[in-house]
Amino acid sequence: MKKSLTAVLAIGASFGVLAACGTETDSGSEEAVITVGTEATYPPFTYKDKGEITGYDIDVLNEAAERAGYTVEYEPMDFKGLVPALDAERIDMIANQMSITPEREEKYAFSTPYAVSGAQVIVASDNEDIQGIDDLDGKVVGSTQGSVYAKLAEEAGAEVKFYKGANQVLQDLQVGRLDAALNDRLFILTELEKTGYDVKAVGDVFNKSEAGFMTRQDSDVLEGLNEALAEMQEDGTMAEIGEKYFGEDISQ
Repeated sequence: MKKSLTAVLAIGASFGVLAACGTETDSGSEEAVITVGTEATYPPFTYKDKGEITGYDIDVLNEAAERAGYTVEYEPMDFKGLVPALDAERIDMIANQMSITPEREEKYAFSTPYAVSGAQVIVASDNEDIQGIDDLDGKVVGSTQGSVYAKLAEEAGAEVKFYKGANQVLQDLQVGRLDAALNDRLFILTELEKTGYDVKAVGDVFNKSEAGFMTRQDSDVLEGLNEALAEMQEDGTMAEIGEKYFGEDISQ
């Protein structure tokens, strides 16, 4: 299931020590800062436009953070580096369409969902053999490392080949080094045609998923953010951001 705030500095391992990590405002109060990891190469969720990180995920987080009294500093990195950076406390949160799964919830905490979507299969335009997820058994499927789509492909019996980003996957899919790929139906809806690759989406949408902002379980930032997200849902801001990027509300 992608308004910038001023970047200041990263908070420490626990948000409970803000006095040691914040910056002092003109009124003398401490300013709470969240360091957020994001891929910044996955439009329309998180990407760079004229050097600035933007997208659906970014707009939602910026608005929620502002309402909750936080400022945000973004750290762009490869998708495979996001979770290790969170584990190592180099970042405080991930904003990158992180699907809320039981496995992840065992170790991490999530905000309330801000995007609801599902997966769909992508193949080369001249491929007529693969019509959906059930046809991936024994096929080679491209995915970014750590993506939920890699697990879905493996469960379907496919061999997974890992890449740095979605563009590399689509490039190899187009030239026949891969049989298929999986991606978010919202990415396919808005961005696949723009990539210019000779590929197409096939089959029905499956594996409905909800995305949330992901933190370590000891984080204290989610309470305020969740309150802000609820306000944004009620006053129509979530719907407005969804309309901006997808032409529809994707938050529920």
